[in-house]
Amino acid sequence: MSKTNIKYFILTGDPGVGKTTLTKKISSLLREKGVPTSGFYTEEVRRNRVREGFDVVTLDGERGPLAREESLLSNPAKYKVGKYGVTVQEFEKIALPSLQKMEANHLMVIDEIGKMEFFSQPFKSKVKEIFSDTSNNIVLATIPARKSDNLIEAIRNHRHAKVFMVTRENRNTIDKIILEEMKKTLNFV
Repeated sequence: MSKTNIKYFILTGDPGVGKTTLTKKISSLLREKGVPTSGFYTEEVRRNRVREGFDVVTLDGERGPLAREESLLSNPAKYKVGKYGVTVQEFEKIALPSLQKMEANHLMVIDEIGKMEFFSQPFKSKVKEIFSDTSNNIVLATIPARKSDNLIEAIRNHRHAKVFMVTRENRNTIDKIILEEMKKTLNFV
């Protein structure tokens, strides 16, 4: 049985495969077609080709830290993922305001729904609300490929979600397939 009434377009795949690049490409193409968008993506922060951490960047260009190497933080972080300290308050200040739905036929972008972001309880609550059965949000989101948090698994298996596995082989062409699926939900040409 195929899923009908798809409103959650979920990208998954291994780390570094190109989910964020694809998310930025799709949201940019939709903006060009007049589809209102909001939300955020995460981006690596590098210095001299060495990753120092991650920033959260809204689709409107506002930027702030999500995580930094522990040695670069002025105060020890309460939450850590590997060598990175997660800057929860800074993340919330940028990400949460970007997740307010504006109007009908609007795309909300959430890159990524993952371990670092879930240290924020307000963010986790907002994600639950966005993906609730009573929600009328249309969402493009990325989630980890590996099974993890129960909420992430509920999103992956949601009856109104379609999951797209991004691979090195399809990452430069899968946008066309996703956009064709989105045409059924969003009104654009």
